[in-house]
Amino acid sequence: MKKFYFFLLVSISFSFSVLAQQAKLSIKGQVTDTIAKHGLDKALMMVIRYQDSALVAYTRSNADGIFKPIQIPKDTFFIIISHPQFSDQTYFLVPTPADTAYTFGKIILPPKSVTLNEVLVIANKEKVYYKGDTLMFNADSFKTGPNATVEDLLKKLPGVRVDNKGKITIEGKQVDQVLVDGDEFFGTDPTMATRNLNANTVETVQVFEKKSENADSKDETVKVMNLKLKEDSKKGYFGKISAAGDYHPFYEGDLLLNRFRRAQKLSIFGLASNTPRQGFDWSDADKYGLSNENQWNYDEDNDSWSNGDGGGEGIPQVLKAGFYFNDKFGKKTKLNTNYTFDNRQMNTLSETFTQFFFNDTTYSTRQSNSSDRINQGHRFNLRLNHKLDSLTEIIFSPKLAISSGTNQSIQQDDFFSSDNTFTRQTYIRNRSKNTVTDLGGQVNINRNFKKKDRFLNINYNFNNVSDQANANLRTDYSFSNSSLNTFLNQKRNQLNDKTDHSAGITYTEPLTSKIKTELGYDFSHNYQDNNRKTLDSTATTLDLENPSQSNHFRNTRRVNRITSRFIYEVKKYRVSIGTRLRQVDQSSFNVSTAQPLKLTVQNILPLASMRYKFNQGTNLNFNYNTSAALPDVRQLQPVTDNTDPNRIYQGNPLLKPSFNNSLRLEFYTYKGISEQSFFANVNFNNTNNAITNTLIYDIDGRAISQPVNVNGNYNASAFFGGGSPIFKRFMNIYVNLSGNLSNTINFINAERNITRNFQNRLEISLYKQREKYDAWLSGEYTYNRPSSSLSNNSNQPFSNYVVKANFSVKLPKHFAIASDAVYTKNGQRAAGYNLSFVIWNASVSKTFLKTENLVVSLLAYDILNQNINNNRTILDNRIIDTKTTIIRQYFLAKVLFKFNSQSAKEGENEF
Repeated sequence: MKKFYFFLLVSISFSFSVLAQQAKLSIKGQVTDTIAKHGLDKALMMVIRYQDSALVAYTRSNADGIFKPIQIPKDTFFIIISHPQFSDQTYFLVPTPADTAYTFGKIILPPKSVTLNEVLVIANKEKVYYKGDTLMFNADSFKTGPNATVEDLLKKLPGVRVDNKGKITIEGKQVDQVLVDGDEFFGTDPTMATRNLNANTVETVQVFEKKSENADSKDETVKVMNLKLKEDSKKGYFGKISAAGDYHPFYEGDLLLNRFRRAQKLSIFGLASNTPRQGFDWSDADKYGLSNENQWNYDEDNDSWSNGDGGGEGIPQVLKAGFYFNDKFGKKTKLNTNYTFDNRQMNTLSETFTQFFFNDTTYSTRQSNSSDRINQGHRFNLRLNHKLDSLTEIIFSPKLAISSGTNQSIQQDDFFSSDNTFTRQTYIRNRSKNTVTDLGGQVNINRNFKKKDRFLNINYNFNNVSDQANANLRTDYSFSNSSLNTFLNQKRNQLNDKTDHSAGITYTEPLTSKIKTELGYDFSHNYQDNNRKTLDSTATTLDLENPSQSNHFRNTRRVNRITSRFIYEVKKYRVSIGTRLRQVDQSSFNVSTAQPLKLTVQNILPLASMRYKFNQGTNLNFNYNTSAALPDVRQLQPVTDNTDPNRIYQGNPLLKPSFNNSLRLEFYTYKGISEQSFFANVNFNNTNNAITNTLIYDIDGRAISQPVNVNGNYNASAFFGGGSPIFKRFMNIYVNLSGNLSNTINFINAERNITRNFQNRLEISLYKQREKYDAWLSGEYTYNRPSSSLSNNSNQPFSNYVVKANFSVKLPKHFAIASDAVYTKNGQRAAGYNLSFVIWNASVSKTFLKTENLVVSLLAYDILNQNINNNRTILDNRIIDTKTTIIRQYFLAKVLFKFNSQSAKEGENEF
């Protein structure tokens, strides 16, 4: 560990020393003899930094009107030439990294009677200018090839950087959104437009910042690039079709077709695969306007994101198809609609070794699990925007999703005592199927006013989810003493119906030009009916109801919330402080026992935020937030769930809502010309009445868990990172350091147990990019130190090392090669889980046709045949090591054809 911290200190010191470097630019000039009679030595040259309007340097002319050369950092500046008897002459200087000096030549100052309203732009003689707060690039002033895409154009703009994945940064800040004529172009991914439109269709490139439309990010701004098209270029089509296979058994294929005519856009897509590619990745989904094909969901109460793709584990098979359609009707109405069909199959094989620690003993289990899942769904969404007038907009967004699924699993658990003696075995077979219907809708009315910053929002949401499930459970119990062997055979039917209504109103009123207040009221009504019936086997059939595992439970929840915020905002900083008053009235009724239960909870939920903008590339943000999470019906319903008979779960109707405090401090700086960056954040979360589990273990090692409320759970984390060019800009280095400390409380056999885990992580990366090639090399070390108050035997530190490398090279004759490799070494794990493996992939491709849009490639995945998923998890009194089988070595031959009505060469990296 001493070597590790020494290495860490040297790395951080080196990265900060690199960040301190700053290239210089020399500027000089001379005023003309036209001002001689007023004094050639009275002219003044001032250098004003654009980012923060700071005076960086100045110099006076001599008797000949010549300014003494001055050295300034490479940045974007206003250069103002002033004389007492003449009007000012202003230049906007945008140097490139290659510039070392600039000479203004002979400067002509206009007479006092003439007022200039223009700024001369000095940017390698390219046409760049500001229109208000918008940076404008005249596209025709930048020379590109005949088949060049917009991305090729952007790479030539001063101060603009585009990496090999299409990410755009301007003055060090990433472009969050690329619009075409003010509208999204088939999605939110910037590469959607930049890689599918020809450069010669663009009239101007406009860059500006605007307030985020995300309701959770009201204090944030996003950087937007708008491509204004020439009038004759507002229609066309583009897309791609590909097929890949090895004749048996693996295959991949997809079709993506997009057509646009002014505001009307149509996307058709299809995908079939039985490789780890289970769907469209983020790039393709956003690029072709498939905004709902990445189904991540945000849980506001638990502050977490989740999706249902299984994380790429197991052996998958997917078939997916659908369409997206957008159009405008007149100037006031906009329609967006889409439909998706999705069929997925997944076969998963896993092995798990779990160690259990108590204050007087230990034991362990070895589990093997095999499951086959089939899910099929239909999803339809519609969004209708209509402007009632220039200040009022109404948005209507209905949705419908229908899905069904089946699952069959076989699970074997072997139990061993502390001396590794076999004690018992369970063999569990589960079969289940379910059908879910999800119907909902949202209405939003947004009203602006003639008074700046005055705003009104009224919203209503409705959602109904009906979930019907049936399951069969068969468990065989085998003991070391065979006379105790037995079995369990059950059938379970469950119907869960949930209906949500919510409505709210938010009003923002500016009190002064700097201060505004925001007032809001929200009401929600939630009703959930969960009817669960479990039948045990008799001599001939499954018809004997099990009362402890059957229950009919209804829960009604009403929430009233009042929100108020005061906001102070000026050019450099924004401060917001407010509070939310919330009352929750919850009524639960156990239909099976005719037992009612009522609960009323009142919360004061303060919130505050601050953003300080030192300059355009440096920001400091602080955020404090509070939230209260309510228990769900599964946690409340007093019924036993023995889906896994070794890990039984029981609900607790006496649960209270949890209360969470979170703090976040964030600093970011980026120097555009030098490409140096530094980022840091510190986070702390503390939860009162946190919902955790109490576990009771019986003599056979069975665990019975029930949720309870506890105090004392917290989590703290910190992250520091930075990057800079090194070796005279030969390559870039990035250094990231993070740490995390978690404290979790639960109860084991009625004893209080505190589980802590400290994790630190160091990553160093080197990156090199040129037009014909790029390469990346990184190393990562992660160290975990868990501890448990119940037993010191579980205090077992573990670590892992990861080394990653990848490169791609464009060769002569339109050939290209690419390769990536990841080496992983796991240490201090259980026997059989200290795995070291290398995942190595490679490809070779050749492009054909004049536009190079036909690509033939050979792809090799997991060349060394070592792919596996290996994880360690620390929970309460358990250390869990898991290995999951996933697809290993395979090879594909692939043909890809990209088409574009503008005959543009696609810039997409397809390997």
